[in-house]
Amino acid sequence: MNRAHLIQFLSAGLLVLMNACQSAGQSLNAAFRPGDTIDGMGLATGAAEAPPLSAFCSSSQQGDHMQSFDCRAPVLSTLAIGHLFLLTDEAFANLGWSDLAWELSINGQPVDLESFGTFDYVMPSMAKRPSPVREVFEKATAWNVVLTNLNPGEHTLRFLAQSDTDSYTWLVHLVIDGAQGVDVSSVPFPLHS
Repeated sequence: MNRAHLIQFLSAGLLVLMNACQSAGQSLNAAFRPGDTIDGMGLATGAAEAPPLSAFCSSSQQGDHMQSFDCRAPVLSTLAIGHLFLLTDEAFANLGWSDLAWELSINGQPVDLESFGTFDYVMPSMAKRPSPVREVFEKATAWNVVLTNLNPGEHTLRFLAQSDTDSYTWLVHLVIDGAQGVDVSSVPFPLHS
């Protein structure tokens, strides 16, 4: 088969595949929404009632606009993954939530963040200036994204927030341990507003 025929054959095959996906109600670039599953794990809302991912993580590497985390969690019924790892970059912290374009992928699959929405919560923080009151409470916003039916194994989450001039990335290497029945009553949940 000569090169021109091979290209025509491959193009026709791609068109057939695209039509088959569209007729099945799927887009080749469809982002996952509440109720969908990624690698057997469900996606839902309800982050205000779920343990936050950050409670199971430690920072492993930090750059100018990139931070990576190693996280190890037990098999839980729910795990809130939309709490960002508390924006340590002052320039980023001063931007409004709506000033940023957000992306999330789980195991390389895109998630439609807008379909999950956000929620506000209050969290303890240390005072930034010398003060007799050492601990203060700050209002924060998080994506209302929850993983359900966690699968033991390794998973990768990638958050991206982009402003007009900069982008910020959080890479999460998440290991779900196979042990079940772990008591998470001591996990520090955010205070919700």
